[in-house]
Amino acid sequence: MSESISSLPKRLTSLDAFRGFAIAGMLFVNNPGTWDETIVPHQLLHSEWFGCTFADLIFPFFLFIVGVAMPFSDAKKRESHVPYWKEILIAARRALLLYFFGAFLKSASLNMPVLHFGILQRIGVLYFIVFLLLRLEVKWQWMISAAMLFVWWAILAFVKGPGVIPGSFLRDVNSAQYLDSFILSPNDKETIISMIPGISTVLFGVIAGKYILLRQMEHGAKGDKDGGQDRKDDMSVVRTLLAFGAAGVTIGLVWNEIVPLCKILWSSSFAVYTAGWSCLVLAVFYWLIEVKKKTAWAFPFVVFGMNAITLYVATGLFVRWIMLQWKVEWHGLPTSPIGFFYKTFSEVAGPVAGSLLYSTFIVGLGWLLCYWMYRRHLFLKV
Repeated sequence: MSESISSLPKRLTSLDAFRGFAIAGMLFVNNPGTWDETIVPHQLLHSEWFGCTFADLIFPFFLFIVGVAMPFSDAKKRESHVPYWKEILIAARRALLLYFFGAFLKSASLNMPVLHFGILQRIGVLYFIVFLLLRLEVKWQWMISAAMLFVWWAILAFVKGPGVIPGSFLRDVNSAQYLDSFILSPNDKETIISMIPGISTVLFGVIAGKYILLRQMEHGAKGDKDGGQDRKDDMSVVRTLLAFGAAGVTIGLVWNEIVPLCKILWSSSFAVYTAGWSCLVLAVFYWLIEVKKKTAWAFPFVVFGMNAITLYVATGLFVRWIMLQWKVEWHGLPTSPIGFFYKTFSEVAGPVAGSLLYSTFIVGLGWLLCYWMYRRHLFLKV
């Protein structure tokens, strides 16, 4: 970005709220009272293989948000004259910390030290890769995003191996899982090879973030001159996000006819489709918060968003070490705290509502932790 950064905007509250919405959604879908598919609503379960539910959108939301935030963070460091080599070290430290926290969570769940490749590890690696591409011109970032999707299609279409059907997206016979088998343990679900299209997902967020940053800086400069600048610039951001969001969703659905939507493989159609939904959701948050200045409703999400990584780690440990392993009595029979609360809620409201109430209960506990930290200005960042 060659433009002046002397008129940097304040923190983007709509992005914090979107991040909080994503972390709340993650807690909700990851903590049902039961995993019985006949009880939990379909949209709150991950697709078995093909397709895309609300639960499948959560992780792409996170990656897109990481991308949107990067230009703002970089602009602040440039304004503070932080040397680029130091920025690289900071980015590397963040990536390593994310990988460490992810490995720690996995080790805690297995009660043994492991370096399995999971959600946080994937975010950390993708963050660092895209950071190295952050200062390229937007046209090059578009080209790299498209290239990554094409390379991913080529790998699936042409790589051969034992038991592989070239061009297949079916479970266990595609080239992505075959290549991953040389690197990952059989229990790993988050693939390494599929980080290739994951780069595109983060870059789509970077492109959106650069556009929002530029328009906000232009708006701030005009405001300084005439003191009465209207909200046309902000509405242009909303319209652009809506347009790209609608285009992404449409292209993803059309592409799905050839390249099926698949989260595990992070198929090219899935990358474009979920980036479209990310743009649409961000547009809604941006319109309500930055344009209409309606912020009260978003406060719970902002509280979540200010300590998202802390909440992810804390709730992961809480569920694994307490809710799954402790034993309590329910009607004289031993059960886990999860079973106790789910069965109690189900007795009152039925199994479906009972599962939803348990999910809400976990989200509420997480929010209380984040609110306690928010009130004390404790914002733990990596």
